[in-house]
Amino acid sequence: MLIAIISDIHGNIDALQAVLKCIQDNGAEMTICLGDIVGYGPSPAECVKVMRTREIPCVMGNHDEYVSMIMNPAVDKLREEVRQAIEWTQAHLSLDDIKWLSELPMQLECEDHFQLLHSSYAPKKWAYCLDEKTFAASFPYQPVQLAFCGHSHSPLIAYDLGPDKDPFVDFIRGKMTIPEDGKVMVNVGSVGQPRDRDPRACVVFYELETRQLWLERVPYNAKLVFAKVLETKGGLPIRFGERLLEGR
Repeated sequence: MLIAIISDIHGNIDALQAVLKCIQDNGAEMTICLGDIVGYGPSPAECVKVMRTREIPCVMGNHDEYVSMIMNPAVDKLREEVRQAIEWTQAHLSLDDIKWLSELPMQLECEDHFQLLHSSYAPKKWAYCLDEKTFAASFPYQPVQLAFCGHSHSPLIAYDLGPDKDPFVDFIRGKMTIPEDGKVMVNVGSVGQPRDRDPRACVVFYELETRQLWLERVPYNAKLVFAKVLETKGGLPIRFGERLLEGR
């Protein structure tokens, strides 16, 4: 069984459509989303519609939570440009879509094979998994051998090497076979706002029987999405469109 795992769509319908075509072309039998369907991007309603119409299993991301919790005190502590994007996104979603976002689970489990979540197992809510230090904070709390996350917008794989040792963290290179021993965390990167200096969208494929995993980078028209950000006439900060062009 081939599973496609995506994350951090961030209201970018153009990147999402390109990734879904890639998933179809690869013959994946299931697609799972690790959250942040909305936030930053100009097409939140379109992205939510795709998730709901296709019945793609999703976990909750931090932006999904911020958008779905009206008068959330946590939002007041965010940067002004992020608050601006959240308010704009709320105004461009139906109440039914906001309710759907609010009911997304924090984690999903694929039988006994692996778990999926948006951020990290570390106690601090919405912690990142993006380097040795942050993966090390997550591994002691990871209850399964294999897990998948997003949130940092950078595709990486980390191996727990045991107590008093830093995890080994690497880029996802070609086809990799996940070992059966030792904890492994895979960060699947971002569909709609990559931040690893590669502007192409990310999708990770995982084959259950062989435990093989690989990353596909999918090109899409980022300039068009930037133009859509500009069309919000200040509703969304221009920087959220500019960064798409450079993957940062």
